[in-house]
Amino acid sequence: MQTIEILMAVFSFVLGAVLASFLNVCIYRIPKGISVAKGRSVCPACGCEIRAYDNIPLLSFVLLRGKCRDCNSPISKRYPIVEAIGGACFLLAWLRFGLDWQTPVMWAFACVLIPVAFIDLDTQEIPDRFHIILLAIGALSLFLTDGPTISQRLVGAAVISVPMLVIALFTGGFGMGDVKLMAASGFLLGWQGTLFAGFLGCVLAAAIAGILIALKKKTRKDKIAFGPYLAIALFAAGLYAQPIINAYLSLFSLA
Repeated sequence: MQTIEILMAVFSFVLGAVLASFLNVCIYRIPKGISVAKGRSVCPACGCEIRAYDNIPLLSFVLLRGKCRDCNSPISKRYPIVEAIGGACFLLAWLRFGLDWQTPVMWAFACVLIPVAFIDLDTQEIPDRFHIILLAIGALSLFLTDGPTISQRLVGAAVISVPMLVIALFTGGFGMGDVKLMAASGFLLGWQGTLFAGFLGCVLAAAIAGILIALKKKTRKDKIAFGPYLAIALFAAGLYAQPIINAYLSLFSLA
């Protein structure tokens, strides 16, 4: 790997971690109805404003040993976890697409999916603003990338979301936020990527639910947030669905 490629990889990770630090603010404030555009971040325990040098992604958590400088209360481990996830997503997108418009599209996709996953995990709700942003990203990507055609995107918006809607209406098996998430993301990914994401999301959810039930952390009657598994699957689809599908189809052409 050349020096410039290494520097771009480092830049991608750092940028993702920095933006994920802001996403932490969104994850905390949006469910509470607090503006994300006003006011500095404060310690939830003592209310003291967090200094700029105590708000460096990942590094500040280590330097502060996971505690507030003012009141010594523990800082949630979620903050560095979200920052690390943001950095990893940006790095993976760069490694997959490099100097292509698809990279910033996937960066924007990650910046929506991360708060979607954690807000749904906390509240089992996905605010509609994220679906609108996803549709905007999908519409913009039409002019920036050589991705799916408009017809493939329209099919992608319906191919998973419509069956999910039927299940949601008749059995309550899915939340409407999940349905909207798949519809909006389907317009970005196209029908092939959406099918891939839907399948992977169900597998992940079933596997984790099985583990939690086996560990007696959940029962079969408990509801689980489906959004986090869909978010993982959707981002994976945006990165790898096409090469995986192509490789799968090539097996049949060689048979």
